[in-house]
Amino acid sequence: MTALATLDDLKRNGIEVTDEQTAFSLLDSVSEAVRSAAGCPITLGEWTVDLPGEQSRKLDLPCRAVRDVSKVLVDGQPIEDWKLFGSSLYREEPWSTFGGIPSTVTVTFRGGWDPIPADIVRLVCSYVAAGLHQLADGGPGAHAGIAYERLDDAQVGYTHDGAQIDATELPEATRRSLRNRFGANVSSIGVFR
Repeated sequence: MTALATLDDLKRNGIEVTDEQTAFSLLDSVSEAVRSAAGCPITLGEWTVDLPGEQSRKLDLPCRAVRDVSKVLVDGQPIEDWKLFGSSLYREEPWSTFGGIPSTVTVTFRGGWDPIPADIVRLVCSYVAAGLHQLADGGPGAHAGIAYERLDDAQVGYTHDGAQIDATELPEATRRSLRNRFGANVSSIGVFR
């Protein structure tokens, strides 16, 4: 899968790249972290997912920008009695029987964003810049736990709270924000029977 930002995006955001191979590696790594946190690929494409069937007539797809659905299988058998509404599939009967083991629903859909939202490109560039800076300063963990440094009397204070080792690691608040914006809405207001 292509990265969510490019070398040109890094340059447009004022990030100097001296080692393109390292930058490509960080772009891929940070893009994967953002996609994982978002719960969907973000980029426009055709995706196939396996979902557990709900004991409901509604089945949320793991991407908010679903454009169309080309195929739906329930336990390997094609079905046609569904309707796409937003980023969810609805049908007259539940996706799984009540009290039974959930069925496997395989959905092939086209979804995502084109172009990639500018703030996501900027987010990826920011974390790549942090990774490049960290590598130039000794690499991940080189200064882990340092709370303060003082030149006069040469003091260094450390924390013991499990500080972040890798500057490209997404904080929990960022992960939550990405999941809320791009991922499936997993909360249900009501169950249809």
